[in-house]
Amino acid sequence: MSTKTPIKSKKPKARPAQKRKAPTAPARPRRITKAEAPTKSRPARRSGPAATRQVAPRPIYVPRALPVIDDDDDILMTHGAGGGAGYGRCGGRMLGSTLEQTICDRLGQAGVAHSHSPRHFEVSLQETQVAAYAPMIVLRGRGREGKSVVVECAEESSNPILAKVVAFRRQYGQEYYVIFVAPDEVLDDVELATYDEACSATNISTLISRLAE
Repeated sequence: MSTKTPIKSKKPKARPAQKRKAPTAPARPRRITKAEAPTKSRPARRSGPAATRQVAPRPIYVPRALPVIDDDDDILMTHGAGGGAGYGRCGGRMLGSTLEQTICDRLGQAGVAHSHSPRHFEVSLQETQVAAYAPMIVLRGRGREGKSVVVECAEESSNPILAKVVAFRRQYGQEYYVIFVAPDEVLDDVELATYDEACSATNISTLISRLAE
């Protein structure tokens, strides 16, 4: 008779209990020093040519008795006195006084074409003395008594231009009609041989209105 040997059942081995780790506090972030901090790279500026400051040239006074640049060019202006040094410019010519500027402005506003010192004349002051004279303003397309109109002015009776105007009328009076504009006190002292027509500085607007007709 066979005998049964008892079989021992193996018990599962118990796993060792895992040790629970104590919760640790979160680590504080380490401060970043300036040396470690990333630097923002800026685009390099383009080096352009340094702006040079232009210095305006000093105005050059050109006497009316002398020719100016491009004197042969007869430029007619109807805009009046433009900007520029001194009393302004018109047609490339520098204006020489407040009266000339006022007359130029009034002519421009009335649409009267004119030119400043377009031509120089040789006049005889005395038997042995010769001078150059350039009429202040010459009107174009308008005349008096069949002559070209010249507008001249002076703010003082001692102006040396007066002697040239007298000599100009003596030599070229058959071709040019001279209108002389000046303050009343100057007109009282100026000799009659200076002009064909006289106008007070206070009546310039009336004069220009007649010339514009």
